[in-house]
Amino acid sequence: MVAVTYGSARVAAPASTEAKAAATTPGFFSRFLAALERSQLARAERDLARYSHLLPRDHELRAGTKNELPFGGW
Repeated sequence: MVAVTYGSARVAAPASTEAKAAATTPGFFSRFLAALERSQLARAERDLARYSHLLPRDHELRAGTKNELPFGGW
Protein backbone atom coordinates (compact mmCIF):
# COMPACT_ATOMS: atom_id res chain seq x y z
CA MET A 1 0.00 0.00 0.00
CA VAL A 2 1.09 3.53 -0.60
CA ALA A 3 0.35 6.43 1.69
CA VAL A 4 -0.30 9.71 -0.12
CA THR A 5 0.09 13.00 1.72
CA TYR A 6 -0.69 16.38 0.28
CA GLY A 7 0.93 18.62 2.85
CA SER A 8 -0.48 21.90 4.10
CA ALA A 9 -1.55 23.09 0.62
CA ARG A 10 -4.60 20.79 0.71
CA VAL A 11 -6.12 22.13 3.93
CA ALA A 12 -9.89 22.56 3.81
CA ALA A 13 -11.11 25.93 2.60
CA PRO A 14 -12.50 28.32 5.18
CA ALA A 15 -16.24 28.41 5.83
CA SER A 16 -16.57 31.82 4.15
CA THR A 17 -16.48 30.20 0.70
CA GLU A 18 -19.58 28.15 1.57
CA ALA A 19 -21.45 31.30 2.56
CA LYS A 20 -20.33 33.02 -0.63
CA ALA A 21 -21.46 30.12 -2.80
CA ALA A 22 -24.87 30.05 -1.12
CA ALA A 23 -25.36 33.78 -1.68
CA THR A 24 -24.85 33.65 -5.45
CA THR A 25 -27.77 33.96 -7.82
CA PRO A 26 -29.10 30.97 -9.79
CA GLY A 27 -27.40 30.29 -13.10
CA PHE A 28 -28.77 30.81 -16.57
CA PHE A 29 -30.01 27.26 -17.03
CA SER A 30 -31.82 27.27 -13.68
CA ARG A 31 -33.52 30.59 -14.46
CA PHE A 32 -34.43 29.34 -17.95
CA LEU A 33 -36.08 26.19 -16.60
CA ALA A 34 -38.00 28.19 -13.97
CA ALA A 35 -39.29 30.58 -16.65
CA LEU A 36 -40.23 27.65 -18.89
CA GLU A 37 -42.14 26.03 -16.03
CA ARG A 38 -44.03 29.26 -15.30
CA SER A 39 -44.95 29.75 -18.96
CA GLN A 40 -46.22 26.18 -19.33
CA LEU A 41 -48.29 26.49 -16.16
CA ALA A 42 -49.80 29.74 -17.44
CA ARG A 43 -50.58 28.08 -20.80
CA ALA A 44 -52.27 25.15 -19.06
CA GLU A 45 -54.39 27.52 -16.98
CA ARG A 46 -55.38 29.46 -20.12
CA ASP A 47 -56.37 26.24 -21.87
CA LEU A 48 -58.43 25.07 -18.90
CA ALA A 49 -60.21 28.41 -18.80
CA ARG A 50 -60.73 28.33 -22.57
CA TYR A 51 -62.38 24.90 -22.59
CA SER A 52 -64.08 24.97 -19.21
CA HIS A 53 -67.47 25.28 -20.88
CA LEU A 54 -67.02 21.73 -22.22
CA LEU A 55 -66.63 20.16 -18.79
CA PRO A 56 -69.70 19.00 -16.88
CA ARG A 57 -70.36 21.21 -13.89
CA ASP A 58 -72.71 19.05 -11.81
CA HIS A 59 -70.70 15.82 -11.93
CA GLU A 60 -68.16 15.09 -9.22
CA LEU A 61 -65.33 12.73 -10.05
CA ARG A 62 -65.25 9.80 -7.69
CA ALA A 63 -63.70 6.38 -7.62
CA GLY A 64 -65.73 3.88 -9.56
CA THR A 65 -66.03 2.27 -12.93
CA LYS A 66 -65.03 4.02 -16.12
CA ASN A 67 -68.68 4.35 -17.13
CA GLU A 68 -69.28 6.67 -14.19
CA LEU A 69 -66.68 9.19 -15.39
CA PRO A 70 -68.00 12.32 -17.13
CA PHE A 71 -66.39 11.44 -20.47
CA GLY A 72 -67.78 7.91 -20.65
CA GLY A 73 -66.08 4.53 -20.68
CA TRP A 74 -63.42 3.60 -23.16
